[in-house]
Amino acid sequence: MVGIRDMLDATSLSSRTNISTVPFTGAVDSRTRWFDTLTARVGFLVPQTNVLLYAQGGAAWTNTNTTFLDGSDAQLGEASNDGTGWTVGAGVEWMFAPNWSAFAEYNFMGFGTQSATFTGCGGTCVVNASAKADVQNVLAGVNYKFNF
Repeated sequence: MVGIRDMLDATSLSSRTNISTVPFTGAVDSRTRWFDTLTARVGFLVPQTNVLLYAQGGAAWTNTNTTFLDGSDAQLGEASNDGTGWTVGAGVEWMFAPNWSAFAEYNFMGFGTQSATFTGCGGTCVVNASAKADVQNVLAGVNYKFNF
């Protein structure tokens, strides 16, 4: 099996990491609003099982905002990024009835590092900060295939 797939997902992924590095103390908030992947897929149908094993890889896009906060949660800097990256993944699909299948899939999306420079430490130092922007997801579902 060889194919191409585009997957656009709206999301509300968010994370917060506390930082305590002399002289800066604070946090980094990250929010991802959407991601899109365009992948080529290659698969192998396991003989006499109706099970398809596949791998995929390609390009990925996302919108992520990263906010740098001081110890009192006051915003010091922000990096907003419509980023381009890459994705790889693998999955398994099982046809359990005519036209019906169930699948499970894992994907990793790498978007590099976002950086920002801002004044911190009560205005006494310049802070160069960066945050890695990667997304991992697991998909599971049921498909119905229409015959035209």
